[in-house]
Amino acid sequence: MFHRSLNYIWRVIALSVLILGASCAPSSSGAVVKIESPASPVQVNETVTVPVKIENIAGLIAMEIHLSFDPNLLEVVSLTDGGFVVADFTVQNTFDNTAGTIDYAVAQMNRPAAEGSGTLFEIVFRAKTSGNSAISFHGTEAAPEGIILSDANGKPLQVTLTNGTLTIK
Repeated sequence: MFHRSLNYIWRVIALSVLILGASCAPSSSGAVVKIESPASPVQVNETVTVPVKIENIAGLIAMEIHLSFDPNLLEVVSLTDGGFVVADFTVQNTFDNTAGTIDYAVAQMNRPAAEGSGTLFEIVFRAKTSGNSAISFHGTEAAPEGIILSDANGKPLQVTLTNGTLTIK
């Protein structure tokens, strides 16, 4: 019963965001979601953790993020919650190493909204071969910009997006 209730709440939030026209155009508040690129190149067969971070956000309770990467150069080993938004309800926590996609969506329930800056989630990649792979927001039908963030009323939160890059030597 509790699971059905959470599923219903998430669907209401997602539908509200879609109805309200959730685009993540540049924000006047200065909120940014960024894929933090490693400072130095990664060696073939090494693993590296790439955080997806948010800065200067107010009122965040739910997020849906879709990313893409070059599956010829990288493979995802795992996705880990970053703790900034408490993952009381996980809608998606998946990756496809053949297609080079990551889908992550969580919501927190009955808690104060997340405020400020922090880590949304972390991706552990394994480097397969030398090269440069973009790690970018990937649009979907439901999330054309590759991201939907919402407040407790289902209102979309506007952010600026910053893609990342991973260099493999």
